[in-house]
Amino acid sequence: MPSQLSSRALLLAGALACVFAVPAWAQATAPADAAPDTSGTSTEDDIVVTGSRIARPDFEAPNPIVSYDSQRIQQSGNTNVTTFLQRVPALTTSLDNADSAGPNRPDNQLYGAAGLNLLSLRGLGSARTLVLVNGRRHVSGQIDSAAVDINSLPTDLIERVDVLTGGASAVYGADGVSGVVNFILKRDFDGVAGRTQFGISEQGDAGNRFASLMAGKNFAGGRGNVTAYYEYNADDPLQNDDRSFLRRQNRLYTVSNPAYAGPGSGTYQQVLAGDLRYPGGSPAGVVDIGGTLYNGDGSLYDPGTDAGGGFASGGSATSVAGYVGDLLPKTERHAVNLLTHYDFSDAFQLSLEGKFVQSTATTFGGFTGNYTGDFTLDNPYLPLNLRDAALANAQRVISSNRNNTDYPRLGESDRRRTWRGVIAATGAVSDHARYDVSYTYGQTDVRITKLNDRWEDRYYAALDVVTDPSTGRPTCRSNLNPAAVQVPTNSFTPGPNSGCLPINTFGVNVTDPAALAWATNDNVSSARVTQSVASAALTGDFGALFALPGGPVKFALGGEYRRETSRFDPNSFLTGEQWYQYDEGNKFDPTFVISPSRGAFDVWEVFGEVDVPLLRDRPFFETLSVGAAGRYSDYSTIGSTKAYQFNGVWAPVRDISVRGSYSQAVRAPNIGELFAPVGPATNFFSDPCYVENRNAGTSTRAANCATLISGLGADPAAFTAANNPDAAVLINGSRSGNPGLKEETARTWTAGTVLRPRFLPGLTISADWYDIRLDDAISIADANTIANLCVDQPTLDNVYCAAIRRRQGTGYINGYTVQPQNVARYATAGLDLNISYVLRTASAGTFDIRFVGGYLNKLEQIATPGAQVEDQVDQFNRPKYNFVFSPTWSLGEVTLSYNLRWFDATRRFAKLTTDNNPDYAPAALLRYKELWQHDVQVQVAPDEGVGFYVGVNNLANQRPSVDSVDQPISSLGRYFYAGAKVRFGA
Repeated sequence: MPSQLSSRALLLAGALACVFAVPAWAQATAPADAAPDTSGTSTEDDIVVTGSRIARPDFEAPNPIVSYDSQRIQQSGNTNVTTFLQRVPALTTSLDNADSAGPNRPDNQLYGAAGLNLLSLRGLGSARTLVLVNGRRHVSGQIDSAAVDINSLPTDLIERVDVLTGGASAVYGADGVSGVVNFILKRDFDGVAGRTQFGISEQGDAGNRFASLMAGKNFAGGRGNVTAYYEYNADDPLQNDDRSFLRRQNRLYTVSNPAYAGPGSGTYQQVLAGDLRYPGGSPAGVVDIGGTLYNGDGSLYDPGTDAGGGFASGGSATSVAGYVGDLLPKTERHAVNLLTHYDFSDAFQLSLEGKFVQSTATTFGGFTGNYTGDFTLDNPYLPLNLRDAALANAQRVISSNRNNTDYPRLGESDRRRTWRGVIAATGAVSDHARYDVSYTYGQTDVRITKLNDRWEDRYYAALDVVTDPSTGRPTCRSNLNPAAVQVPTNSFTPGPNSGCLPINTFGVNVTDPAALAWATNDNVSSARVTQSVASAALTGDFGALFALPGGPVKFALGGEYRRETSRFDPNSFLTGEQWYQYDEGNKFDPTFVISPSRGAFDVWEVFGEVDVPLLRDRPFFETLSVGAAGRYSDYSTIGSTKAYQFNGVWAPVRDISVRGSYSQAVRAPNIGELFAPVGPATNFFSDPCYVENRNAGTSTRAANCATLISGLGADPAAFTAANNPDAAVLINGSRSGNPGLKEETARTWTAGTVLRPRFLPGLTISADWYDIRLDDAISIADANTIANLCVDQPTLDNVYCAAIRRRQGTGYINGYTVQPQNVARYATAGLDLNISYVLRTASAGTFDIRFVGGYLNKLEQIATPGAQVEDQVDQFNRPKYNFVFSPTWSLGEVTLSYNLRWFDATRRFAKLTTDNNPDYAPAALLRYKELWQHDVQVQVAPDEGVGFYVGVNNLANQRPSVDSVDQPISSLGRYFYAGAKVRFGA
């Protein structure tokens, strides 16, 4: 280890030596006959564009960049920046508040995920999207990950957002496999500005309150500035039952058709069904006595009608829609930012950035249940007719399957506190070189409160009820006989002073709230993510030594050290030995225990970049330049990696430029993928090997299923959901990290053209093709996907079959393991079109028209080497065609903004499922409908420093497609908002 550390120190020391050695070289006097004519090539007014450390005009950037400024964000009416950025075709699959509400968890995160907002470029996931602030890394908001929570970024402090397509690892390091999203914050703000906004849905819910205040001052003749910023944002929750079309009796689902009569019969395998229920359980409890099913209140159980896929329609069973919970979480955010800089001289300019953000998100999902609860006949809550029926059938114990829909929902409340500080020194070391040295530290602390969890030992003690002979009232058996508790206890001491209160589950709304309070708890866990980055870079040109016909060669050179840590400290409630398999002899089940998580890595890196301007201002060569970038990284976890990029720009005339790049980008596995401990998981399965599901996958599924099921001693022909007693029961499994992972490697190329016709000033058109191929991709499939991939591969000898456990004799799934693997390959390609036109007229005002479109030509996944290619183009959240049209018109005091977001109808089912299977579903059910979202805003600014605005998002009140809460649009509906903004000073 010392030798390894020494080699890394030498690596960084060598880079820093270059940083401080090159300036002296760059100051050397060039030969007199080599003095170039650099007119028009000065970088004094150039900017450092995203995707490069070299200053250059933005129109000479070799990579396609889509930018949105602060004005566009405000005109959208979105106070959630992620929701705004989802309109960018490349970011359609990003996760906002709706994707972390209720039972939803971003990227399979079990804890601490409520309210997370994560950007995902090109549909390749948040782990492969690098988020920067002012070109520097930002600490993660997600446990065990590098993914930045966009809620931790200040909305009104953003100057612009740059979205860069293509591998950026050579410039910025790992994680930028699919590209970079760079948030540029305001600098040199002078004055006081404030904004407030209020919004509410047409149905009077999902309210939003937003306010920001910014104060800045330039001093010392403009050499210094200090800016302070505060922001507050709060969102009310939106529940599933707040929308009538999603409520229990009204909601429609796609299910397997039990009446399907075979090919050519005119029937379909998938149909819509309403009032869907989970059979075998009910809010009152389902009790089987001698083959007769009763509800827990003593009435006869109505099984409803078979809806297919293991579900029932109507009857006594528990509604599926009731388990959805929240569609939007309740959130509250406070953000404080302080930015300051002072230019002591051209050679030393010091800047500081500091921030603190506290965000809280609370959301509720489904319910607990008794699967099953066993009861003796001396339980005084047991209805008399059930006791008599049990005695008549010689049963001394009865079992009840109950969905506890009359209990408080399970929920989670996550408070995130993010601190981040940056200190940077920059300056000129000569007329041709500048240095940039910085240190960044970020920390996110998460307090995770699981709401309405139950103590398993207390709960089952409270279910075991007898009559107290001294009072004649129901009491816990353990209050009278401490030895009656069937499992070890760690949260209470059985006996007369235990505090145990009896719980009645025979019926609905029959439980004493005080008894339930004794058996449940809100347990608090904590987590911390930290990031430290030390970076030194030198940028400049070799103009003092030589110049090419296109100007001096520009360069960037530097080194970087980064350390990331993550830890999760679960509450003792989660780590104690309280988890038992009550249906298997009350045995302790370690798969339910939440283990503490610890992980860290560091990386030493050197990087370099060069821009070579070959020609300029020549016939057919207005500009011709080529460039390259490279980065060598040495990780403490996976060893060394290499990333590189080559690029070029050619402008035959001023009006037209052609650009392209080719790169190799890498992503190192994150902390969770490597080090996550074994933890619990539960899942409902629709087994791909059920007879009704065998033709819903690849051509190998049916044969693989027959081999698999017969090998376990079961009959494949009788392998159906109807024959599986646990078809609608949660299956226990586990999840963990994989320390044997290696890096992902992507090869990316882009090619495009930019048009700026002089005959039409204000018009810019760019079109860029991108192509990304990702090998050794780390795949973390969910449980149902694992089950499908097991039998959808060419053979059963694959990592996914090893992760699914099946019961000998029946073949039904009884366990599973979720673990990341370097087994997948992704390939995506498409076209980005960006049109911007600003027309200023003397009498009709100013027209600012923006069109951003995307064409997804390819998005393929290969789950394991040799497996069948999965075509994901045209699937939900991955439309083939996608655009945003945003014209704005300003005249005097009035500004009218309109935004149309559109994408084409996407498939409801996988292409593999519907290919060559015309009977799978009726035509009307094959696709979700197109998105047509219309947003409008009117702003009136009677004074230069005052403005008022009102707006409506989803003006046409488009609803989701049938069988969906969010495709192609959320269930929020038409949304109104109003706001005001003021500014005083410069």
